[in-house]
Amino acid sequence: MGETALCTIAKKTDNGIKPENMHDIPGTTWKIPPKQAEDLNIPDLFILPQYSDVKDNPHDFSLAHSIIAKNQNPFTGKTLMQRHPKTVIVQNPPSLPLKTHEMDQIYDLPYQREKHPSYKEEIPALIPVRFSVISHRGCYGNCNFCALSMHQGSIIQSRSRESILLEIASFQKMSGFSGIVSDVGGPSANMYMDFCPNWEKKGVCTDKECTRCPSLKTGIYGYLDLLDEAEKLPGVKHVYIGSGLRYDLIPTDQDFLKKISRHISGQMKVAPEHITRTVTKTMNKPAGEVFDQFRKAFEKSQEGRRSRQYLVPYLMSGHPGCTIADMISLAEYLRDKGLYTEQVQDFTPTPLTTSTCMYATGLNPSTGKPVHVPKGREKKIQRAILHWRNSAHYSLVLEGLTIAGRKDLIGNKAGCLISARKIGEIRAKRKKNQNP
Repeated sequence: MGETALCTIAKKTDNGIKPENMHDIPGTTWKIPPKQAEDLNIPDLFILPQYSDVKDNPHDFSLAHSIIAKNQNPFTGKTLMQRHPKTVIVQNPPSLPLKTHEMDQIYDLPYQREKHPSYKEEIPALIPVRFSVISHRGCYGNCNFCALSMHQGSIIQSRSRESILLEIASFQKMSGFSGIVSDVGGPSANMYMDFCPNWEKKGVCTDKECTRCPSLKTGIYGYLDLLDEAEKLPGVKHVYIGSGLRYDLIPTDQDFLKKISRHISGQMKVAPEHITRTVTKTMNKPAGEVFDQFRKAFEKSQEGRRSRQYLVPYLMSGHPGCTIADMISLAEYLRDKGLYTEQVQDFTPTPLTTSTCMYATGLNPSTGKPVHVPKGREKKIQRAILHWRNSAHYSLVLEGLTIAGRKDLIGNKAGCLISARKIGEIRAKRKKNQNP
């Protein structure tokens, strides 16, 4: 996302300016000796807690994170400074979002869509994305565990329909193109061309969520029209949505669901992540009830279809704020709704995210209050619970159910997550190992 900064650096270099003197480029970070920090003359400079304090004090870590997150707005963000033992780091405000014509200029370049000539072997990861198209950047969902808003920004930056259609039309001249466009999308496919008048003047609001704001202008109807138009191009058979969809932004009327289903190849990928209110709130995700309403509408849209499609929910275990009891509640929900899935991600700390701040400090930076952080064996148990049908995880699921006081889910009657018959086998193995 650094095209503007990169071009500016190149121009300054051509003009004889040395990199160590380039201190005014948005979207870049620079450093100076501690002695020079006293002479800095930067308007609205905000000083973060120093590195040694952030490193040793959870409250300072949480404070620093909150300040950095609040200054990611390219229109209102301040320059940030942090002292380190041997240097001082200065972070400029982010670059302004790209205009549509600037996005087109970048993606209209003659990319080869091939592996680099230095690679002699095949690259499997290239195959599913070779004939996919990026339609936009940015995501205003602001999930606490996701770093997208930090590096792509929260403002949607979309390409023009003409640019996207020209790229797809170029596929017919390429070897290996079978007529299938695997994806036209971005971080959340259905945010293409979404727009808010405030974004042009002051960026994304900090006191409310775009996903629930009436000022947001949706581009989802134009997005589907674009996909339909792309399928009419010579040599194109199908255009699919391969990126994840933000389900709470999809209209649930049956006509629309049937229209979007035309561009789904068997599975609609959505990311509720969890369904218990305490966890979804900590994740900054929609409540479980929102997902359930969408699930019901989707299931209704499948009635009478010859070849039905399936909802594939991406789920997360071990997120800060999540307990073993919460994971059991999620497993029960999946059991009751027939949504058992292999798509489970164990929470992994990602730099600059709010969830990682919680993981590192045990504090919720939004409230300053302590938050439960699963670690070690508990994380293994939480993940195993969502794979309760896999016998390889039986011992961990049994341990989790026992810890949570949910032995009612152990047995051979309907509704139980695991069978009681294996408990004796496990005890016998333990006894054998203790007494060889």
